[in-house]
Amino acid sequence: MSLHSLIAYVPKLLAEADSTGVDFTKVDKATLDSFNPLLVENSPVATELSTPGGIISRAMTYVFPIAGLGLFVLLVASGFEIMMAAAGKKSIDAGKQRATAAVVGFMLLFASYWIIQILETVFGIKILGS
Repeated sequence: MSLHSLIAYVPKLLAEADSTGVDFTKVDKATLDSFNPLLVENSPVATELSTPGGIISRAMTYVFPIAGLGLFVLLVASGFEIMMAAAGKKSIDAGKQRATAAVVGFMLLFASYWIIQILETVFGIKILGS
């Protein structure tokens, strides 16, 4: 589907939406509030997400696994680059530098994880949701 046909299709799609009787262009505050975890009754995350520290703690539980996946992708890409560029010294060096950067990043990630674990133990606070 080309861009021009997509642009021509949008008004047709909106006309079909109007014929169903549902107005998709107006969303009121009550609709948005029904999806807000801070306003839903008995929400298990309401107290956690009500402070900046809680939001950061919640985000950190996702940051470390995503960084680990990024490390894995970088290591695989650098290994692939080294294997495919066996004839050229410049590409081999670039692959080695990428692998070195990935390993240094892993060491920083590993150290930051354990620093957070130590801070949780010493101060009795919950940072990573553990």
